[in-house]
Amino acid sequence: MPDTTEGAAGRPDRASVALVRLDRPGPDVERLRAAVLRIRVAPGQRALVTEAVETLPRADADPDRTPFAVLVDGEPVGFGIIDRGGARAELAGVTADTARAVMLRAFYLAPERQGQGIGRRACAAVEALVRCVHPDAAEVFVAVSESNRAAVRAYRAGGFAPTGDRLSDGVSAPRAVLRRAVA
Repeated sequence: MPDTTEGAAGRPDRASVALVRLDRPGPDVERLRAAVLRIRVAPGQRALVTEAVETLPRADADPDRTPFAVLVDGEPVGFGIIDRGGARAELAGVTADTARAVMLRAFYLAPERQGQGIGRRACAAVEALVRCVHPDAAEVFVAVSESNRAAVRAYRAGGFAPTGDRLSDGVSAPRAVLRRAVA
């Protein structure tokens, strides 16, 4: 079972994008874990996403969460989590088969790497990572603030489609739910 999934490469603006699981032992994974802990979100995005410095330890403590690094040409530029357990409760009104659903959480790129198509290519590569982590998964969801237009564009360009549903935690603004099938 591969620990890395890769997106498209080609033109200079389309550097190789890979998603690498951070829940495996080894010196390469330890180096990547240390690097993603240093990646910060842009100041205007702090209200929209929680950084790895907080979410990676929570993922480590939860067997239903799989943290990953986003690499561009082998260098870490982003972070995310595939969550199966929390998806079951959160998606109860969104999908009929919550047992086969996962959520993409805490997904972000370093500010200097945004706007380069990396998010789109990472979103496109999520399907292969989900198949690796949860072979029986049928769909992956993401909940995103509609005010985060760049993220919504990246998710949509990466194969996610709006469901028309909204999720609310009672604290932050409602988030639009997007879905991508897992083949």
